[in-house]
Amino acid sequence: PLYESRADHEILFDFAKRLGFYDEYIAGMGKGDKFTWPEDATNEIARSLKTIGYRGRTAERIKKHTANWHLFDSVSLKGKGVTQKEYYGLPWPCWNETHPGSPVLYNLNLPVSQGGMGFRARFGTERNGSDLLSAKGSAPVDSKIDGGYAEVTSKNIEELTGTTLTPAEKKAVEGKNWKTDDSGILVDKALAAGLAPYGNARARTIVWNFIDQIPKHREPLHSFRHDLVKRYPATKDQKNHYRTNVRYESEQNKQVWVKDYPVNIVSGRIVEHMGTGTETRASKYLAELSGEMYGEVHPNLAAKLGIKDNEMMWVYGTGEGKIKIKCKHSLRVDENSVFLPQNFSGVWSGESLESKYPEGTAPHSFGESSNQVTSYGYDQQTSCPETKCSLVRLERA
Repeated sequence: PLYESRADHEILFDFAKRLGFYDEYIAGMGKGDKFTWPEDATNEIARSLKTIGYRGRTAERIKKHTANWHLFDSVSLKGKGVTQKEYYGLPWPCWNETHPGSPVLYNLNLPVSQGGMGFRARFGTERNGSDLLSAKGSAPVDSKIDGGYAEVTSKNIEELTGTTLTPAEKKAVEGKNWKTDDSGILVDKALAAGLAPYGNARARTIVWNFIDQIPKHREPLHSFRHDLVKRYPATKDQKNHYRTNVRYESEQNKQVWVKDYPVNIVSGRIVEHMGTGTETRASKYLAELSGEMYGEVHPNLAAKLGIKDNEMMWVYGTGEGKIKIKCKHSLRVDENSVFLPQNFSGVWSGESLESKYPEGTAPHSFGESSNQVTSYGYDQQTSCPETKCSLVRLERA
């Protein structure tokens, strides 16, 4: 922190005290108010991330890596000296405090205890009569089981590892699996037997819970190539998708969108700003470097539309949205596209919203949000909007 500024965690702790939940806020570190920052918080994160196999990424180990960068090979990531049994950064999964991390995913040529693993058994063990677990002979080196097995739980740990738990161990892991076992016993026993706690299964190439069980191309809802819509149609409309009725097929076929909206959007980030720019545009230095919303347009397209470089233009989306931004001639886009940064807000359809900000909180620069004109399209499998394939119409302002 510069000058009289306080560290971020001190500010958050102060807020928690004033709002009356400080004790609850620090409880996860397990040391009352006798904690060490940030070490105990980092270890709390490691304990929480045991659910994805990151229990071994403790503060002590991370600090050791930071202090000994020179001991790690820049290609293999393997350490030497005090770090000789670890890989730099403890790459996922890092099962426990003695595990080295896993530099190459799904490598069967190493024991699990040294970073080896098979594919995760996360889709069940059988489907329609087909075994989803790995075939015999497909397992990491030194595995107790020469083939596939389910994820480790309190119910199968003894059978899988060939060991017998003590009464105390059985009580500690009762009803748990490797993700929810706070004692770490299930993970430790699995590693000792050369087993990956998450199991050993086949790769899944048919995703039966997706609409398209095998990936296939589907044209965007507002396609620049309407001639391809019939060949690669959108999916059927989805009713009650997370309590929302989502239009797909009906939206795509509502009209020939490209006739009224002939320009394709390429939206993305710019290096000076992060996200919607809410934080970065509050920096006068970054706002000075990139302080105005714009659209990059090929000079040939701009000439057809009668829009000169640095003139203002309207961008109309396929919904009701429209934005007023500066035209920037650019050879970085083709003659049918416009590039729109995603990093601005504070202006709505040509009107400034600066008056809406509490006193003293307005950023140094404002701009239209490109989200006003991007597509209605939304992929229900990945929860991603169609930000790279929207259509707009450009007009000189």
